Amino acid sequence: MCNFRYAYRWTIFSGEGAGNAVLDPTSNASIDMEFKSKDYTMYPPTDVEVAECRTDVQIADMNFDGDGVGILSGILNLFEGLLRDTIEGELNTLVCNELSGLGDDALDEFLLAVSMQLDVFLEPEVAGTNPLYFEDSLELHAGSDGLPLYLDFQEMKNGTGFKGSAWEELDKLFTVSNATEGVPFNIIMRDYVLQEGGMLEIDPSILSSANSFFNGHDILTETSMSIKSIKIKGLDSFTKMDVLKAIGKHTLWNSVQLDYLDIVVEIESVMKASSKDDAVIVAGNSPPIKELFTVDFKVTDITVDFSIFLGINLDTLGNLQLGSVLDMTFIFPCLLNAIDNLSITELSVKVEDMVPPTLSGFLDPGVDYLISKGAKSLFHMYEAVLIRAMPNFFDSFVREKLNEFLTDFGGADGCPEPDSSLKGIVDFRALLLPVQRSVELLGSGDSPYGSLVRSIYGVVEKLMAASDENGLSQMNSIIKSMTSSQSNVQGDLSFPGELFGTKMNVALNGLNAAIELSMKDLAVTNIDTLGAPITLLQPMKGESSVLNNSVSIGVSDAVRTSFTLKVMGKGDEVEVNNELELGISMSNVDMILELLAEIQEEPFLQFPVKDITNMNCWLATLSGRF
Repeated sequence: MCNFRYAYRWTIFSGEGAGNAVLDPTSNASIDMEFKSKDYTMYPPTDVEVAECRTDVQIADMNFDGDGVGILSGILNLFEGLLRDTIEGELNTLVCNELSGLGDDALDEFLLAVSMQLDVFLEPEVAGTNPLYFEDSLELHAGSDGLPLYLDFQEMKNGTGFKGSAWEELDKLFTVSNATEGVPFNIIMRDYVLQEGGMLEIDPSILSSANSFFNGHDILTETSMSIKSIKIKGLDSFTKMDVLKAIGKHTLWNSVQLDYLDIVVEIESVMKASSKDDAVIVAGNSPPIKELFTVDFKVTDITVDFSIFLGINLDTLGNLQLGSVLDMTFIFPCLLNAIDNLSITELSVKVEDMVPPTLSGFLDPGVDYLISKGAKSLFHMYEAVLIRAMPNFFDSFVREKLNEFLTDFGGADGCPEPDSSLKGIVDFRALLLPVQRSVELLGSGDSPYGSLVRSIYGVVEKLMAASDENGLSQMNSIIKSMTSSQSNVQGDLSFPGELFGTKMNVALNGLNAAIELSMKDLAVTNIDTLGAPITLLQPMKGESSVLNNSVSIGVSDAVRTSFTLKVMGKGDEVEVNNELELGISMSNVDMILELLAEIQEEPFLQFPVKDITNMNCWLATLSGRF
């Protein structure tokens, strides 16, 4: 039902009144529009013409009242059936005029605005942004210790010892070239980033601070649209990863491929009668009509190449306390505190296919049909152009917005201080094991030390239990990597030169001599012969500070230790100068060690990251028992 007002004038008589009418449900309207583009594969449409408009407004009933004395309204009600054809004809003309005007004016303006926005990104692709431009333009000073201020990724990559081995293992973890191998990063995303159902929900305010992204007002309606939520699915569908490639001292190049990304946007539309003076629909006191609907947009086979400058301050990173990052949810905020400069210097996104968007959730099926069909039509007109514009769009507009977001993100408040209430002894069951397993070993079942160490130990534990086709431990691959960086031979450790030496004077039964002993050229070979399974640092039942360790070594080849012992002596009647080559070989040796280590909670939680490889600092965290 709709309300209307009417006015009349005849000779010396005039007046006005109000009434209401009921629209017949068979009423309908349709309009044919022709969108025009020079080439839909290269350019977006810029013009639309209304080819034909067909309306059939049918009024089921009309009631007139409100002319004062009621005589005229009574006459009109008596003959309202005769007036319907005239009113229906006027309405049909008005509706077509409005729809045609919408097509000729409003849509033309809309298409031109969209075309102008897209033209910027449809220029031919340039050779590409120099990913090292930020690093080359930055003047860096030394840190507090006189060493470089920022972490040098190339030095880590090419380094020896722990740094080089750690970088190599990270490279193996995040480099996957075949989807059938599985991508460990997908598991990390599911466990620590994505919400239920594999969704990541984004705050719409990061796109725009305005309450609504569309506001329209014409003689029919006043309409506004706002985004209520944005959800992204598919961030755990990585199929290939080649990341953390140090192309500069502080710049990393990365390339990833995803199977799909599904973006679901929830939009609220609020529509009410127009408040313009020439409004066709007058309903000032009527409540607005609200529609909450979703737009589902999906792209498949996505390739993302990006370079990122990471200015990680070594002073800030080194002084970061271990207790601040034991909870994995705080790792990123704490790392951000150590990043003085963060910038995406290159961004390229390409997709193979875009799936037509689907719209759902409309209360009115007619509106649902109209908007869904319109959205699909627009998609087919713009699909090829959007795919063409995507590389330039991401490398300019999106990269700029991301850098603005990264500049404002984080802050000192995001990284917590270690828990100062913990002043006892570290319980290895709570530190290394999930809650259920900790309780099974008579632990308290709480998690005072966060999830970081527990997650790392879980990965290592699986690796220790795994074996290769020969029954050897897969830990041997890590040993090969670490020993190769030390000795250039996989599975061997080499310590050339003198390790220690001592001099002494001997006076025994008349023998007086000066003796010099030294040991040099220590070598240990075939360390990569561990059998499976291996047990390292395994908490024990009923014990908070005791760790069980067991390993079999020399399973496939004997482990050999060799060194040179030099003996020099000179006495009254004798002089000796000998070098002895000593060695020992061991096959199928089982070693078992129960280790009591009472680490104090307070120094453990306050342990600085810069001393993580310093054994003396770890020994300082122990209580009197070891």
